[in-house]
Amino acid sequence: MPDSDDSFRIDRFLAFNALLERQMDLLQLNERVIESHLEELESMISVSAPCVSNPIGKYSLCRLAELTLFCVGNYANNNCTTQVGDFMINPRLILVHIKGEPRPVIKKRHTRLSEQFKEYACKNCTVAEWLSFNTMTEIVKKPILPHLLDLLKDNDCAYAYIQSVKKRMNSILDLLSHLHMANIPGHMDVEQWTARLPENDRAMMKSLFFKFDFSVFNVLGEKIRSICQEPLFA
Repeated sequence: MPDSDDSFRIDRFLAFNALLERQMDLLQLNERVIESHLEELESMISVSAPCVSNPIGKYSLCRLAELTLFCVGNYANNNCTTQVGDFMINPRLILVHIKGEPRPVIKKRHTRLSEQFKEYACKNCTVAEWLSFNTMTEIVKKPILPHLLDLLKDNDCAYAYIQSVKKRMNSILDLLSHLHMANIPGHMDVEQWTARLPENDRAMMKSLFFKFDFSVFNVLGEKIRSICQEPLFA
């Protein structure tokens, strides 16, 4: 029989997963929403008893990864390069430590360091040179998907599942690479552009688009509910 703390933690996991299911909707998802879920889940796993965090915590992590790929895959299908980059490549928080300064400076996320610190250039020193000799950058928060991969590994999630996440991340980057090389006219969206391609090219392009499959998300949700109904959690 779990004590009251275990029951509270179980209820939190169930409520968290119920929220994920309600938000399996592209109109509700963005980086801010996913990051909020990520922070909540990390706090839940860090304080959970082993019987709760394993396997419920693992399954919840995988479900959040599925939700995130659903969101990022949609961005990729619509050629939203900046949004995909923020999820996969562009760190959420970088601190710039400046020699002699007591506090670091937060790097502007979508601004080059050379642009943010351009006032430090002088006759005898370029911005790049000044940055090289006087600053050190610290990545405090990785992009969400690489961070999720780390969490999946740290919590001993299945190797095959981790590989499936990596494979889908690579397919998203491959799609964006093709769309970038296509140089789609600004007045067209991806769907309009694809419709005008020759049949063979259109078929090839459609094969690259991210495919949405909710089976893993749904199966893990059922497993979580089943575990919570077992005698150990009764």
